[in-house]
Amino acid sequence: MASTPAGSWPVTEAPGETTAEATTEATGGTTGEATHGTTEPTAAPTAAPVAAPMAECLGGAVHLACAESPADELAVIVAGFSGYEAQTRARALTRLAALRGLRRLHGDRHRTVQAGTELRLSDFVADPPAGLGLHVPGTGLLSGRRYRLPAEVVWAGGHECLVEPATSGVVDSGVPEAIAEVVAHDVVARWWAEPREPLLRVSAALGRLLPAGVTAAASGLGLRMSAFVLSVPDLRVALVTVGGEGATMAAAAGRTVRQAVCEAFLRAMAAKAQPWSTLELPDCLRRFAVWQREADYAAYLERLAVDADPRLVDEVSGLRPSGWPEIAARRFGHEPVAVRADGDGPVVKVLCPGALCYRAASGATVLPCPVP
Repeated sequence: MASTPAGSWPVTEAPGETTAEATTEATGGTTGEATHGTTEPTAAPTAAPVAAPMAECLGGAVHLACAESPADELAVIVAGFSGYEAQTRARALTRLAALRGLRRLHGDRHRTVQAGTELRLSDFVADPPAGLGLHVPGTGLLSGRRYRLPAEVVWAGGHECLVEPATSGVVDSGVPEAIAEVVAHDVVARWWAEPREPLLRVSAALGRLLPAGVTAAASGLGLRMSAFVLSVPDLRVALVTVGGEGATMAAAAGRTVRQAVCEAFLRAMAAKAQPWSTLELPDCLRRFAVWQREADYAAYLERLAVDADPRLVDEVSGLRPSGWPEIAARRFGHEPVAVRADGDGPVVKVLCPGALCYRAASGATVLPCPVP
């Protein structure tokens, strides 16, 4: 699920932290991180009839925005911290516009796809099934190279296929944030399949990682919160659970623990409010597993976790030489690829060939991986 950044910064920043690489426009749309000297446009709200009413939760410490398109049977819930209602609403509308654009892409068999380097299903999943034979154009975010992408990993729509059309990488705040989402899901999925890296427990530090008053408000309402971090080169990935009255779990990546935890918490809060009827079947099954087996997930994570070093919890971003496109390229061995709904229109999704989020992966436990 989508969520607003922790403050007016993108997923790479949290309240009170800034770096030279991260700036976000007040609309919550594009970020200042550019490719080839230009900023990639992101999906902007369209003139279609949509709404983004706001609702408070946790005593006003968190708010929710809902953007809907009844004609498309789409509803997007976005969570944000108090004081950033405009950014939250803009992010919800942007994500809704991106999802509507992806739906238009999948059904057009007569679309003329530009010439370019063809990426196959085998570039995204191991032992791929037979493809649909449909392609979608894409553009490399580092090289500017044109690509032909298999439609299954972009958006399968009503077509029968064995590849999950993951919502990871759908643009809502900016292109870098979409890449960060894919990276986060890849890190968690690989750890879930083979938990070799240490899982760092940061639950006791939530009071200072989240904005003031959030943890107290959640506790007062009987919500149980836990947070864990995986520390990998260039970034941190947080896995946050919000339990009580239907547990949800979400993952997010950031350049620091604080950034990752704030974003993952907001995603978990948004997931609690998202109607199950609006979810794709794989997402619905994952949500149901966490909801039904909250105690089992908690016990599994606690058993594998160790307390995080306080220095890691309190780290600051500083100056980082790499942006998210470069981080993804190093991690996956291929540059991320941007998909646009219409020719030179806004980017609606980012794909990362090699990421483990385009088909359900086997795990080291009987508990299903909670993210794509």
